[in-house]
Amino acid sequence: MNKTKIINESIDYIIQHLDENISVEDVAKYFHYSKYYFCRVFKEITGESIYKFMKRLKMDQSAIDIKLERNKMITDIGLDYGYSSSNYSSAFKGHHHISPAGFRKSVDVASVFNPFFPQKLEKFKTFYDYDKSITIQ
Repeated sequence: MNKTKIINESIDYIIQHLDENISVEDVAKYFHYSKYYFCRVFKEITGESIYKFMKRLKMDQSAIDIKLERNKMITDIGLDYGYSSSNYSSAFKGHHHISPAGFRKSVDVASVFNPFFPQKLEKFKTFYDYDKSITIQ
């Protein structure tokens, strides 16, 4: 299997299991590689370390949860992504340059940065727009 295919499959695996608080070791083991070899190949193919990729993905997904789960406490959202209640806020602020509470209050819920292309802003469609595009056969 070529390296690019393995990394693409590993990214899919990470996304599917992001809410399970998986580790780099878990991902490497799933693909039957040593952690060190897997980290080296991931960086070679993507240009980003797997640790940084997973952290960025968790931060971006937690930001979505902050906006969509308005009744859930911010510390609980941080806990869902493997952060302690004491360090989630500072990690979030370091990544997004705004506190989680400030983010919840200020950012438009209709858009979010694409986790694969951080410079690209994605717009959410309304439920009705998605519903119109679904056909049952």
